[in-house]
Amino acid sequence: MRYWHPFTEEAIEQSRVGPVEWLKPYTDETIVQLGQKGVKSLLAVPISFVSEHIETLEEIDMEYKNLALESGIENWGRVPALGCEPVFISDLADAVIEALPHVQALAESNAVAGQVDKDYVKSFLAIIFGSVMAFWLLLGPKLIRACKNYLSFNAQ
Repeated sequence: MRYWHPFTEEAIEQSRVGPVEWLKPYTDETIVQLGQKGVKSLLAVPISFVSEHIETLEEIDMEYKNLALESGIENWGRVPALGCEPVFISDLADAVIEALPHVQALAESNAVAGQVDKDYVKSFLAIIFGSVMAFWLLLGPKLIRACKNYLSFNAQ
């Protein structure tokens, strides 16, 4: 998730669960620090979420909003997830279509080399990881640019 305050942004990590240390900086700690620094308006941009779910609807919209208000931040907002917005679906479809020739070439080269991976869990995880990486590489810059444009337009 990212926050913007007059021309500044910072990537912060969310959803630490369990006893293992999570990536930092933590969202809750950052919100409290921003309130202590006198920040009065905060817009959360959960760039890794493409749909509304428990982390956006409950954790960000309720828990973090309450923490922000308790910390002195008066204006709290969250950019909605892209969901089924036509432009997002179109860009996602374009990204898949662009990747198809590379996937086909890789599949053909593996078949020619006789490489057949029988470890289905490993294959599944590779597909998921590859999909997430492709999403970030192809759409990450567009999402960040769109959020910055949205913020610039609304700040005027």
